[in-house]
Amino acid sequence: MKKNVISEHIFLFPFTWKSGSEKNNYLFLQHLQIENKQFDRLKNWQADYATIEADKDYNEFVYFYKPVRASLYTFRSSPLIVRNYSYDGLSEDNHFIISAEGKEYSLNICNIHLKIYKTGIGILSLSVCNSSYESPQDIQNINSFSKCIYPPILPIEKAREELFPEYIKIRLNDKHKTEEYFNKDYHKEPITITPLIMSILGEPFVCKENKVRSDSLFIEPILGSQMFCLCLYKNPEIVEDMKDGSMNYSLIESFMMINKRIMYQQEDYIPGHVGSIYYLKSEHNIYGISRFSLMCISKEVLRSKLYDQLVSLVIMQRATLLSLSTEIARVSTLAKYDLVPAIESIYEIYIQFINQLYFKEVTEDIQGSLIYDKLSTQLKIEEELKQLDFEIDEVHEYATLIEQSQSKFKVQILTIIGAALVIPTFATGFFGMNIFKEEIVRWWMNKNVALWMNGYVFLPILIMVALCTWNRRKTKMNILKNIILLGLIFASIMIIATCGCGL
Repeated sequence: MKKNVISEHIFLFPFTWKSGSEKNNYLFLQHLQIENKQFDRLKNWQADYATIEADKDYNEFVYFYKPVRASLYTFRSSPLIVRNYSYDGLSEDNHFIISAEGKEYSLNICNIHLKIYKTGIGILSLSVCNSSYESPQDIQNINSFSKCIYPPILPIEKAREELFPEYIKIRLNDKHKTEEYFNKDYHKEPITITPLIMSILGEPFVCKENKVRSDSLFIEPILGSQMFCLCLYKNPEIVEDMKDGSMNYSLIESFMMINKRIMYQQEDYIPGHVGSIYYLKSEHNIYGISRFSLMCISKEVLRSKLYDQLVSLVIMQRATLLSLSTEIARVSTLAKYDLVPAIESIYEIYIQFINQLYFKEVTEDIQGSLIYDKLSTQLKIEEELKQLDFEIDEVHEYATLIEQSQSKFKVQILTIIGAALVIPTFATGFFGMNIFKEEIVRWWMNKNVALWMNGYVFLPILIMVALCTWNRRKTKMNILKNIILLGLIFASIMIIATCGCGL
């Protein structure tokens, strides 16, 4: 990172994705869809495979434990857990312009990355560098881009009172220029991802169901209207003020929450915790950790260690847990014949998530381990996992009951058939298999054969079926079934009474 850089900002946008080619929409098949060839042909993206070409690559690679690497990097010879991409042809002549509180900020775009996970989660990462704006308010205004998935409140003037940008302009190369003024009718299209983000993602990503085609990837925001913001900011004065306790905590609170209205209450102070923010102190850095951001305020020349991979992992875990919980709620309303396979598909990816993507610890580095732990706490990973465990157990038990009921019904049918055939078997054994030896060839034309079949086959079968299936519940279906069986039995008895049994 260059010495003249004052701050670096990384914005992480998590979303759910689903292939438009799948016909069985009630099944969760993203762990299979990630193998589709359409991911090899994303319009704006170039696939990134794990390579070690510089010291920075090596340091980042060995920083994580071996099982964790498979969830962060794409390897050519390993099963796909995550697909990594970088923006194709990112020009050096690019810019990111944001206007907040009447001031325009022009920044350089460092890189753009995309992760596609087998759990149905994607993360878009946009990194920008600031070399011109030094005040805390400027940094806070730049970070307000994290609110721009869609307006958190209407009218838009109300949102801007809580630090929502006036407009954003992005130029990635000569052909890709996008501007967003947030002036469309949000009443007609609420909770729609801003066209600014969709233009970066490009084809085949779509966020409107009426535009989904067989080759589309349908995406939706999963963590609300706000992206996660990582910010590395050089300001020795703030570090010193926080270390000696002279800084007003309302500033750091609003700084982290990206909301100038938030005020710190002195009576809420807990050591190591400010309101809804955790902070970690070292000799040269102050780390603030909230649900929406990870911020490092530094005394020294900035170093490119923003823990972006670590944060991506935690955000993916949180998004996956919410996504699976939403899927369980959706499939629980399906018909019984669709419910069991749908639950099985969710349970399969849940087991894969636990084994491949959920980690208690990711690195031996003490500071990184603390940040991972605090992020997990802020995003309530443990709580969401326990809740999902409960939901999985409940719905799995329900699916088991359905399967047992279906199995019981099949056994009951076989029992009825076996019981109904006892009397005809006894009759044929008693009279011999060769009765009506000549007439049996054309039994439908012989009255005696028909009468025998009625007396020794149909009537016993009807009686056994009636005894085995009789139900006193007064539903329309039960009443109709009982009337039909009684009618057939009565008709069979009347035939025997008037015409005999054929012998």
